[in-house]
Amino acid sequence: MRFRAHQSEQALASSDLYRYIVTMRSFDGISFWWALIMLGALALFFGARAALGWVRVRGDASDDYDYKKGQGMVPDGLPREAYERIYKRVYGPRGPAHVAAGALAILVLTPVVMFAFEAFLNLMYNLSGQNRVIEPGYLVWQFFIFFGLIATWVWIGYAASRRYHQTAPGNLQYEIDQHLYGGEDFGADFGDEL
Repeated sequence: MRFRAHQSEQALASSDLYRYIVTMRSFDGISFWWALIMLGALALFFGARAALGWVRVRGDASDDYDYKKGQGMVPDGLPREAYERIYKRVYGPRGPAHVAAGALAILVLTPVVMFAFEAFLNLMYNLSGQNRVIEPGYLVWQFFIFFGLIATWVWIGYAASRRYHQTAPGNLQYEIDQHLYGGEDFGADFGDEL
């Protein structure tokens, strides 16, 4: 019995499977796949919230136009379609939509980035003459993958939040004025005098 166990250990040690098992570390916390599933659920939740928000805003835009037109609060030169488009832009659920898009981008790009990091680190390992310091699965390797992945997620979050703030509309009256009269921000002309 002891001989067979030793023989199977030698067979395992000579295979590539042994190298894979030895270099991978066990992780006792939440698995990577469950984290991706939770991120997908988060993207789905915020995507559904944004979709429901767009449906509600579409109905509110029509009702708001009818009310304000009846009260004489909408300029005569502003047609219903333009008002509803402006209203949806101003009051649309941009926050949940951007969160859903960011989470979906992280979900889709994570495996791509992991493969790219692995290819890059394999290249570095081979170019170094297979130096044991950067051997696959050991500390330096794990360091680069861990922090590279976090840096990628931070960059995606930054890109989503930057887009959110760059495309932010003004208030409803400002957007109506921009549509009717065009031009730049009216307050920008007075910025030097303040």
